[in-house]
Amino acid sequence: MEEDLVQGVLNLAIDIYKQVQSDDGNVVFSPFSISAALSMILAGTRGDTFKQITSALHIKTEDVHESFSKLQKSLLNSTYDITLRVANRIYADKSVKLLSAYSTLLEKRYSATLKSADFAHNAECVRQMINAWVEKTTEGKIQDLLAPGVIDLSTLLVLVNAVYFKGTWQEPFEKCETTLMDFHETSSASKKVDMMSQKGRFRMGHSRRLKASTLRKSYSGGKSSMVILLPDDVEGLKFLEENLTVDNLSSALRDARTVNDVEFYLPKFKVERDMDLKAVLQSLGIKDLFLDTADLSGITEQKNVSFTDAVHKAFADVNEEGTEAAAASAFAMARCGMPSKPSIFKVDHPFMFLIVAGDPDVVLFIGSVRRL
Repeated sequence: MEEDLVQGVLNLAIDIYKQVQSDDGNVVFSPFSISAALSMILAGTRGDTFKQITSALHIKTEDVHESFSKLQKSLLNSTYDITLRVANRIYADKSVKLLSAYSTLLEKRYSATLKSADFAHNAECVRQMINAWVEKTTEGKIQDLLAPGVIDLSTLLVLVNAVYFKGTWQEPFEKCETTLMDFHETSSASKKVDMMSQKGRFRMGHSRRLKASTLRKSYSGGKSSMVILLPDDVEGLKFLEENLTVDNLSSALRDARTVNDVEFYLPKFKVERDMDLKAVLQSLGIKDLFLDTADLSGITEQKNVSFTDAVHKAFADVNEEGTEAAAASAFAMARCGMPSKPSIFKVDHPFMFLIVAGDPDVVLFIGSVRRL
């Protein structure tokens, strides 16, 4: 079942990526974070609302919460050489009585903490409190997750999931080897960037279906890694995105196993992205959750309750020492009204990246870089 869940996270990663990809901007988000948040909501939904979420998550419903619990624990246990923090929290208005079965499940399976809040009288104060918790959990990388106005006096419940990752490379880049080099944003436009370089042995592969080469660079401990998908052509990222499927990406990840002696060049990069998760989820078929037809009878006995908003914010910083990445998701609920053996792997044009952990690979973060 855990492998089904891992595959479900990969499916969701691709579904969301297709919705948020941009021809001229960078992308980063955490499918693992979003999956965890949706799974927690799933525990309290019934009827069509339940069916829509299970469909979007690409999961079978049997023991999904136990599987998520095991997956989260195995990730935390297998990444002891890096920092991986997964935090879940529910803020419920004082007027809301959460069903005890729901509260117990969240605490037991997701290690979620439950906090009482006074949305009716201190909505802005609660918003700042939630943002402060997310900022602390993500070491200051995710700030102002909830914008002013997202929470108001009609808010009943806010579900927040935050993921923070910090990994040092198993073999760090030497800072003295970082030099200014060209990064070709298009075939006719380039800019000078700080390009890290390293000679070493790396697991590599090539996907003919994606027309891209793959290189995997491990973090300390060897249980997590960054995977770079570098299109064969300067403007090949568009082709890669158009042909991105679960089968193609799974094959690319699986085939990056051949160990080669490589001169590896990777630009230092920092990307962050705010996502209107509500619009994305609606486009993936999760519609009732945000309407007065939502069936949340597994969360509370109160009637006419639905989620009003869903937001996601992610950040990734890659440098000589390693990678720092963070993401947070929040749901607010209210009453309604390459060649196979290259000797040089130079990331000097738009590319895709994934941060994966565990065995099999769980996609913690996925993104693409078009502009530096």
